[in-house]
Amino acid sequence: MRTNSIAQKIEQMVGEYFEACRMLDAHAVAECFAAGAVHYLPHLPPLQGGATIGNAIVNDLRNRGGAYFIDKILTNVEQCAAGVEWSRTFQQDDRVLRGYEFCEFDPASMLIREIRGYYAAPPHQNIERHELVGFDYAGRGYKKLP
Repeated sequence: MRTNSIAQKIEQMVGEYFEACRMLDAHAVAECFAAGAVHYLPHLPPLQGGATIGNAIVNDLRNRGGAYFIDKILTNVEQCAAGVEWSRTFQQDDRVLRGYEFCEFDPASMLIREIRGYYAAPPHQNIERHELVGFDYAGRGYKKLP
């Protein structure tokens, strides 16, 4: 069985991104992102640009402790994309957050162009729409919901 080099490059970049997060290296995180990159998060405004993304992730890890771990990666070579299932620990030993990120890559540089992050958590009762803040669902062709 042959391994696709694009799939390998995608998985390598995801690994570098998570390792930079684990090392609390905001500059190395930023270097994983293409110019103009965006990281969408549940219930928070989007993070724009590699430096902003790197600083936000590293500051959060420093403030709340813990680390991110890759559980599974699924690559799509035709779309130059990956689905990443992950787990995160916190300072409190018994607290764990699991989530999923859909990552799109710049085909020329293989740097991350966009991340859409989701958490495996129960919805908040006081929030009507559990969606990524600032993400243009209609503009991207998603089904219009009430």
